[in-house]
Amino acid sequence: MIKVVYCIRRKAGLTHADFLAYWELVHAPIVLANVEVLRISSYVRTVPLDRAFSPRVERPGTMQPRYDGIAELAWATEDDMRHAFESEPALAVQRRLALDEHNFIDQAASSRWIAHGVCHI
Repeated sequence: MIKVVYCIRRKAGLTHADFLAYWELVHAPIVLANVEVLRISSYVRTVPLDRAFSPRVERPGTMQPRYDGIAELAWATEDDMRHAFESEPALAVQRRLALDEHNFIDQAASSRWIAHGVCHI
C-alpha cells in the first residue's frame, strides 16, 4: 500500500472545533466525492482525544505540540497513486483540494510525505 500521510495544524484564528467541523463537513466530502477519480483505496482522518492520561502520552514541554489531525490517503498500487498525480481529471481535484486547504490548514506548520504502509498486526 502506498499512502500520503498529512500531519495537520489548523489555521490561526480557528478553534479546534471549527477546524474539525470544516474538515468533516466541507473538505472531507470533496475527497469522498472523488474517490474514483483519485483512485483512493482508503481515506482516514485521525483526530486527537483529550483523556485523563493525555498529558502522560503527549509529554507537554518535552515533545512538539500535538497536531490537530492526521489525514491518510492510500492507494492499492503505485500505478493508482501515479494516476492521482498525473491524470488531468485527478489533477483538477488535487487543485481544488489544495485551494480548500488554505481555508483551514496552516501549511507552514503542517507536514506530509509519501509512505509505504505496513500492518504488523
